[in-house]
Amino acid sequence: MSQAALAPAAEAAPERCEPERGNFPKNQIQQEPWPQTTLPLAQAHEHATGRGVRVAVIDSGSDARNPQLKFEPTIDVTKTGKADCVGHGTEVAAIIGAKKGHSLFVGVAPDATIIPIKYAAGATKNDDRLLVKGVRAAINARADVINISSETHADNPQLRAVIREALSRNIVVVAAAGNIDPERKGRPTPAFPAQYPGVISVGAFGHGGDVTQFSNAQTRVSVIAPGKDILTIAPDGGYIVKDEGTSFAAPFVAGVAALVKQAHPKLTAAQIKQRIEATALGNKGPGSGYGQINPLTAVTQVVDPNAPPAPMSEPGALTLPRREKVDPVTRNVALGIGAGGLALAGLVVAAGMLVPAGRRRGWKPGQVTFSSEDSTPTRRVR
Repeated sequence: MSQAALAPAAEAAPERCEPERGNFPKNQIQQEPWPQTTLPLAQAHEHATGRGVRVAVIDSGSDARNPQLKFEPTIDVTKTGKADCVGHGTEVAAIIGAKKGHSLFVGVAPDATIIPIKYAAGATKNDDRLLVKGVRAAINARADVINISSETHADNPQLRAVIREALSRNIVVVAAAGNIDPERKGRPTPAFPAQYPGVISVGAFGHGGDVTQFSNAQTRVSVIAPGKDILTIAPDGGYIVKDEGTSFAAPFVAGVAALVKQAHPKLTAAQIKQRIEATALGNKGPGSGYGQINPLTAVTQVVDPNAPPAPMSEPGALTLPRREKVDPVTRNVALGIGAGGLALAGLVVAAGMLVPAGRRRGWKPGQVTFSSEDSTPTRRVR
């Protein structure tokens, strides 16, 4: 699809820039966070670190005040400035590419090149067409992997077409499978772009390895990744814990795709997807796809690039469960964070963002949400 085929996208309205702040300093991180040890990343990094791989993070932008974060200049399709005024984009990018040597937290692909693409200027009122422009920008920036940690429950033909184009150009596309929205009263629906064919759709698992209660099993899921109590980095450079969301599961998989791309540079995007699925730890029921990602085997295991993964069960009907509750002491132990002075602040999560209801609305601007949730009220940028 050519650029001329797109409807013109309005620039986002300027908003006050008030991103969320980090909760604690790095000296309170006393051991590796639970996702880094569960996967485990240290063993995978003996074989690949993502060097030479370009990963586009299409989100709210990314700020690199923390020495662990080094990004290419932000591509701002909103034309509102390059700052991350929400915090979400920085947090997602850090999960993928945080460098080694500064704290016990490290990204999945610490040597990958991160390309921040800002398609959301604030927490609300973003033009639905900017996500399409963001994917187009990633294609033009020669990305090898695209991470999209947001969702819409409407199939947008323009978004579908540009995702198809990215895949045809051999770009791995990873997207959050989305969360169960309590306001939908137990009737979750598929989320896009995760639902599109060829996209690596990511659900979330928690500390015990099972699919989390918030992870949307109605979306076609490829694999699951850590998505609860996730340590990452905020735009102000401080460290922060994100409560839950497939938003934070998706970048773990985008990072693994970067590791595989470095280790096996001749593989196509479809073959990288197939390898990640084939080396996952096995279906665990609705919403788990081929199972938990396994970075080490994804990089090292001998896999027939033309053989499909083992069959998995199809997503089934899912009743809306109550949200999981984690005792703060248990959470801190699992994260490896010192108890002194730690207070988990309110997080910006269910932020209203883009993507449309499609032809039914005559292509009027719609909204998409970040694929993350929080137990605290959403702070809106005014």
